[in-house]
Amino acid sequence: MPTSQTAVPNGAATGKRGLGVAVLCMFLNLVDGFDLLIISFVLPNLPTHSKNPNDPLNFATTSEKGLIVSFGLVGMAVGAIGLARLADRYGRRLIALVGIVVNLIGLVLSALSPNAELMMGARFITGAGIGMVSVVIVVAAQESAAPKYRNLATGLVMIGYPLGSVLAALSTNVITSTFGSNWKALFLTGAGLAAAAFVLAFVGLPESVKAEEQTFEATEHPSAEEKNPALLGKSLIAATLLLCVGYMTVSGVFNFAAGLTPDFVKTAIVNGIDPAATKEAVAAATSAARQTGQDVGLWLSLGCLVGAVSLSLIGLVVSAVRLTWVYCVIAVVAMVGFANAFPGPGHSPSLALYFFAVALGVGIFGGISSYSALVPLAYPPLARAKGYGAMLGFGRAGAIAAPLISGFIVREIGPQSLYNYINILLVVALGCAIGVVVVMRRRPPLSSSAPTKVGVEAG
Repeated sequence: MPTSQTAVPNGAATGKRGLGVAVLCMFLNLVDGFDLLIISFVLPNLPTHSKNPNDPLNFATTSEKGLIVSFGLVGMAVGAIGLARLADRYGRRLIALVGIVVNLIGLVLSALSPNAELMMGARFITGAGIGMVSVVIVVAAQESAAPKYRNLATGLVMIGYPLGSVLAALSTNVITSTFGSNWKALFLTGAGLAAAAFVLAFVGLPESVKAEEQTFEATEHPSAEEKNPALLGKSLIAATLLLCVGYMTVSGVFNFAAGLTPDFVKTAIVNGIDPAATKEAVAAATSAARQTGQDVGLWLSLGCLVGAVSLSLIGLVVSAVRLTWVYCVIAVVAMVGFANAFPGPGHSPSLALYFFAVALGVGIFGGISSYSALVPLAYPPLARAKGYGAMLGFGRAGAIAAPLISGFIVREIGPQSLYNYINILLVVALGCAIGVVVVMRRRPPLSSSAPTKVGVEAG
């Protein structure tokens, strides 16, 4: 049997200790958010030889850019489903540390990539590390918090992700204004953050109770179902399917919007440049378009930050079950406005686009955060890590497909129509959120949801 370090029983790390664990996990999520979303700011800065985004002499064509984003998300799926579930056996701390190292290796390889194909492989490695860490930190923070503060703990962790995206945008602005389109420096900045994250996690992240210990502390005579709760068992299948599909659709929209919007905005503006203009004029207009795309991405990231913060605050008095569908409604409405305000060729974005970018960030990331906060309500203790891992990993299907398909079809229908069509996924997420409300109200209490000795409650 694998051994672990001295375990910290669930529920023991409450108060200041529980808050400290949540803050540490927030920083780890900040690093993950930076490392995953930095690619959206790298793409507009990749070397180009002509303003045609599909010129084979460019570092990456439009479709290849979609593949670069998607390969990172494929890696996240592998990390979340295939590797993070090992945290139930070997402990949260070890898997988190291994994930950070894998992420660091992927970032260094990304900076050294000489072409799009090798960058895809490097992004896969980065994603695998992020997938391992992202599951562990949410579960660890939830287990460390007192039951009434679980929404706060979840919200604190989720705040880190948009903070990482904002930091990526600000770092991009500083680096590009100082060194020009130095995309390698962006990846190396992420590698430096990952190295700092490893040190902090090694020192401050406590070990958790192993799955076997949790089982026998939860009840003196555990049944077979309590020892190994099945996600597709009779009591959990409805919640599992709704959470997986809902999270898949909303995270797909998030990765599409956060990953490709800066480049879509830049390309839309560049397409309106007069082909008869001088080389200097074209270069200046392209640089301005790149900056505009980065600015729209920054405001979208700020909206994501507001979505996570609002869950932390409102979640203290309102259940995540009630909040999830509200955020999805905000996302649906904001996406309609964002699509209709998208700039045409050669036109600068209106103020409405920035407003709806913020609102869209609030809705989609608030939806992602509240779906994550549902995990301790939906699953008993021994199903939480694998339940969240399944939700996150299965959700990568939408996250992988959205930017991949978008990169191919945007040339045919244009970005405005694409944003309108992608809104269908948010409608699905809204329907699943409403379904979760119905299931949670009708489902009988889970027998292993409230083990008194480990201090875990159903909600």
